Amino acid sequence: MSGNMRGNMRDNTGDVSGNVNGNLVESKDGATARNPEHFRVVGPIGAIGIVVASMVGSGIFSLTGQFGAKVGSSQNILAAWIIGGVLAICGGLSLAELGAMIPCSGGSVEFARRAFGRTTGYLVAMVTILSGYFLSIAVVGLLLAQYANQLLPTPLDLNLIASVVIVVAFASQLPGLRAGYALNTVLSIMKIGFVAMFVIAGLFWPVEARMTAPVATAAAEHPGIFSAAVASATLVVSFAYLGWSTGADIAGDIKRPGRNVPLAIITAITLVFALYIGVNLVYLRVIDPAAMVEPDGTPMQAIGAVAARLLFGTAVGDAMAGVIAMLFFSTIVSGTITAARILESMAHAREIPAWTGVRLANGVPLRALIVTVAASLISLVVGNLDDILGMLTVLVNVFSSLSVAAVLVLRRTMPDAPRPFRVPLYPITPIVYLALAGWSVVASVMDGGVTAIVASIAAVAILLLIKPLLGLSSR
Repeated sequence: MSGNMRGNMRDNTGDVSGNVNGNLVESKDGATARNPEHFRVVGPIGAIGIVVASMVGSGIFSLTGQFGAKVGSSQNILAAWIIGGVLAICGGLSLAELGAMIPCSGGSVEFARRAFGRTTGYLVAMVTILSGYFLSIAVVGLLLAQYANQLLPTPLDLNLIASVVIVVAFASQLPGLRAGYALNTVLSIMKIGFVAMFVIAGLFWPVEARMTAPVATAAAEHPGIFSAAVASATLVVSFAYLGWSTGADIAGDIKRPGRNVPLAIITAITLVFALYIGVNLVYLRVIDPAAMVEPDGTPMQAIGAVAARLLFGTAVGDAMAGVIAMLFFSTIVSGTITAARILESMAHAREIPAWTGVRLANGVPLRALIVTVAASLISLVVGNLDDILGMLTVLVNVFSSLSVAAVLVLRRTMPDAPRPFRVPLYPITPIVYLALAGWSVVASVMDGGVTAIVASIAAVAILLLIKPLLGLSSR
């Protein structure tokens, strides 16, 4: 890959087809103007940091336990995470080309909009902002609250803790662009350091006790790597990798985007892939796949804490609660930053009221941040958020695929646009992503995901019905 990339990264802060990477700026007299270069404050380290922060969240400490017993073997567990990683790198390389070519806020949405039209772009934007950010921020806030309560002498209401954390993440962005991104970078370094230490210690620490399943269960026949069970696990795992699109979504804030957007996406995905495989190797050292269940037979929920207790003892396992809560807060901060950029893209396209995309003179997208925090707080009272996100799994993956497929369309429709970075092995790379994503969706539906199909169709119908209302409010 490095050979293909050599010489392909060069600086490009120019615009493509007008002022797409510009941001509306509110001046002292209330007027607005576009100033696309003034807010490019994020360097390569900060860009890598926000992509890593977006990708590494609760998934690595919970997802393997949710499907480990079902897929039944170490090979199948690793296969799901490896295929998920291949999906991420193929998708990330595709968006790296587009993000360097069209460096704007909400790039993943803008690419689909340009390639497939305004209606498809609107659907991609709405699904992304609702599932990928508003609902997800609320879910992560509740998970943080659960871990925080393990440290508090008297447990507090989960919604209260989650609400406070979401508001604090919002407040962290108010001092300015540089300060907001700097905080995210610090949290990302802490996050990478913790996960790396967990992997290194977990791979070399003496194992005194390994959790095993009953002989009859362990001897059961396992599904094959290309089975529906592994495909379903891959679809689940894909959510742990989803943040790879963040580099393109914040490209409007990145310095020298032609160089730094691809660098951030590729470096972050490679780093996160290595960490994810390492963490799963630690799990498999101490827990047999067939034993990844709760005492009542349901999937294991907190496999990270279970593995830590088996390796390092109860005290260390319990201490992980505080560290994981910090990881969740980092995810909420990065999600808040990126959600505001998606909303900016929607505002510039008049899919939501244009005032949403107006920034303050210091570059802070205050109105988009307020919408983000308000919608996330409202999501806390919606109901069972995990079930809602689970039903929308198919829809999220389909629309993520459209953002990747845009590289195929825009190579044809915008052949002369400057491309500081080109996808290695094009068109094989995006086609591999689309093929693997399609396989995981179809196979998981065959494995019992009909509810997700019905929910996805209903969600699209509702979004199309409300589109005229949002359009009217934008005029």
